[in-house]
Amino acid sequence: MTIRTHRRRLAVAVAAMTTAISTTVALAPAAGANDPYGAIAYTVTGWWGRSQNYPTAASAQAAALNSCAFSDCQVLVTFTACGAVAANGWVRSGGYGNNLSAAMQDALMKVGGGWIDNWACN
Repeated sequence: MTIRTHRRRLAVAVAAMTTAISTTVALAPAAGANDPYGAIAYTVTGWWGRSQNYPTAASAQAAALNSCAFSDCQVLVTFTACGAVAANGWVRSGGYGNNLSAAMQDALMKVGGGWIDNWACN
């Protein structure tokens, strides 16, 4: 199991993302019995926590919230393969996919552009 707590911003231009990833959004498959789970949680002020390789969605979410360590932390995405959080100003949204590119594209579409602020894969 891996827990990481950091505050970082990975600026990714939307135009670059459009050319770097396919235009097809791959949906995450139904989790198998042995698929590990991960989660990413955020506060409204941008502090975050994430978890990877947990046996259940609930345990991954609890670990991400614990890693975030603030009372206003909320899980933005739970995933089995890859998850990402995109930001546009102070608005953040989580996305997931079968691979990192799909997760990033999903998050960017949900927030309406912006940049990738965080990501993780199992």
